[in-house]
Amino acid sequence: MATLQKLRKNKITPIAIGVAMLLFVVTLFLKQGGSQGERNAAVLNGKELDIAKFNEMVEEAKDVFVTMGQLPENPDNQTMTQLREMVYQNYISSQMLEEECERLGITVTTAELQNIIKNGSNQVLMQTPFRTQQGTFDYASLQQFLKQYKDMQKNSAQIPAEQREYFERIYRMWIYTEKELRKSVLMEKYQVLLGSLILSNPVSAKAAFEARNNETDVLLAALPYTSIEDKDVKVEESDVKAKYEEYKDFFFRPSQTRDIKYIDVVIKASKEDEEALNKDMAEYAAQLRDSSLSVENVVRRSQSSISYSALPLSKKAFPRDIAARFDSMAVGSQCAPYYNAADNTMNIIKMMGKVMRPDSVEVREIAATGKDLAAAKKTADSIYNALQAGANFDTIAKAYNQPATKHWITSNMYEGSQINEDNRKYLEVVTTAAANSINKIELGAGVIILEVTDRRHVEEKYNVAVIKREMSFSNKTTNDNFNKLSTFIASHKTVKEMEENSKGEFSILPCNEFNAMTAAVPGIEESREVIRWAYNEETKVGDVSEIFYCGKKREHLVVAVLEAIHEEGYADYKEEAVSNSLRQMVINDKKAVMLQEKMINAKSVADVAKIAGAVQDTVQHITFGAQAFIQKTASSEPAVSGAVSAAAKGTFMAGVKGNAGVFAFQVLGKNVKEKYDAKKNEKEEMQRAAQQQAYMVFSGQNDLRNPCNLFYNNFKKAEKKDNRHLFF
Repeated sequence: MATLQKLRKNKITPIAIGVAMLLFVVTLFLKQGGSQGERNAAVLNGKELDIAKFNEMVEEAKDVFVTMGQLPENPDNQTMTQLREMVYQNYISSQMLEEECERLGITVTTAELQNIIKNGSNQVLMQTPFRTQQGTFDYASLQQFLKQYKDMQKNSAQIPAEQREYFERIYRMWIYTEKELRKSVLMEKYQVLLGSLILSNPVSAKAAFEARNNETDVLLAALPYTSIEDKDVKVEESDVKAKYEEYKDFFFRPSQTRDIKYIDVVIKASKEDEEALNKDMAEYAAQLRDSSLSVENVVRRSQSSISYSALPLSKKAFPRDIAARFDSMAVGSQCAPYYNAADNTMNIIKMMGKVMRPDSVEVREIAATGKDLAAAKKTADSIYNALQAGANFDTIAKAYNQPATKHWITSNMYEGSQINEDNRKYLEVVTTAAANSINKIELGAGVIILEVTDRRHVEEKYNVAVIKREMSFSNKTTNDNFNKLSTFIASHKTVKEMEENSKGEFSILPCNEFNAMTAAVPGIEESREVIRWAYNEETKVGDVSEIFYCGKKREHLVVAVLEAIHEEGYADYKEEAVSNSLRQMVINDKKAVMLQEKMINAKSVADVAKIAGAVQDTVQHITFGAQAFIQKTASSEPAVSGAVSAAAKGTFMAGVKGNAGVFAFQVLGKNVKEKYDAKKNEKEEMQRAAQQQAYMVFSGQNDLRNPCNLFYNNFKKAEKKDNRHLFF
């Protein structure tokens, strides 16, 4: 608006304004991914994943996880970012798998998939709602549902909206499960093919058995690397470069990463904010004690985070600090405003009533239909009277083209959710009606005839009014914090200046090696905008960001500085993090040589123990098949395991280079837990060895960036482009 006012003030013609606005819209469209190339969320080996298709995949996954109860109905931004990442990784993994299987001729036919579903033993099927009481997959239940779903589609106009939505959700969940099942079976086939190439032999079997069963006890001394200060070790650049070539694959980046430094100011309620809330809570407490006022209205006006419903609920429907007080409160009593530090809230509780109600109720229903509510009531009366006279429920339901399937309603389905008046009336009948009773429920949109077929787990429930208000900060407090941070940033243009002059008032924190789809700055929820700013094509190294409002309650003020950009591929050995890691490796190598020289003349563990900085310990039950843990150096030492296992009883050895230092040991004794018997152990050991090798091959399959992943090298070499940060 300010721009348009300026144009008018300078008397720019309407045509010029139109052209300017058109150019602005076109530019914005292009920046937001309007070009053909930017409409793709990703490209892998020439195959494009359109952003609309990707969003569809994310929504499908979200819908399934919500239905399974693994996500709330409306996930927050951070959860959605994590979900998108999961869907993306799953998509890329699936594409790599399909490309490999197509090359090898591995397929999963529709007939084969149907046979697997009928068999019902695949673990993917155990995640569906079609299960027996024992938890196994129930194929008959699936078939029954699919038939009911087909019938519902034919008579959708006569089915209540909530029931239609329930059927649609379960159906979408099943379609998703079928897709995941196909992927799972394809992966199993691929793994079986590779697994058949993993073989053991009698020699390996015997060695593996003895590696587990042959134990050694030693007297051990160590010279830790920490006994020599790092500054006393000279490291040349050539040393670092040589070590880099040795460990180069450890420093491969599968995607571009960036580094920032940032200031995080957490806004907290001021003294004035606390006083204002205490005053409000005192007034609401007085209103709740006034019997002439509506409890529901008082709670609603208070803006409590817990809404009031006259429907009695179980303890688990309330926060722990609230529920913990129920047993000590008499009906009609009220708890004075109190502060709960765990969630930073002030609280009032009024106990309206305590009753015994079932936690789970099995019901079946018939929705009475008609051209208007009066007609629906007339139909409902007819159905109700017929059932009361002994008519068969299923027969009447069929006459009205409704499945009337029995289903369970549990408190988990409604407690913790908003309960409107229709829902309250419905649930009041469900939880109070006797088993095998026929009930008529008149709701705002129609009439339902309901039969309660079973009631279970009767427990105490509470009609309770709760006012829970966060000790939140005001706009004035926010502005005060913003202005203070803004003044500091305006007077310091670089990170160095900020660090030198913060005087402990502001902490400058690092966030390194994050990628374009990192969900948030560590420890700060809803801070995705900071990551997006860092990856904006216009952001350059050294740039300082605007002040971002982050956190679920916008309680964080964050300003960032882009420190570095690291391109995809092998990291340069001169990068600080890489160089520091390599340098420490070189230092330890050189320390090992120095410490080995100190041990060169030692004839016993006692001689080594006399050297300055040495530690001594007795270690028992060392085997070749496991890494020895040395308590005195707090380190796992595979080199010690190998050297000890190969040494005979009485042997003294010094100069063994380990992870935490250089070791010397004297073999005190050898013990064989079980002797190898080829007839008894060979087959079992060969199978065990093959399984262990297969585990190593197939571990890390959920992350393509893991070098253990089967498709890691293919992924590293693939032509790929990830554009998701342009859209999210």
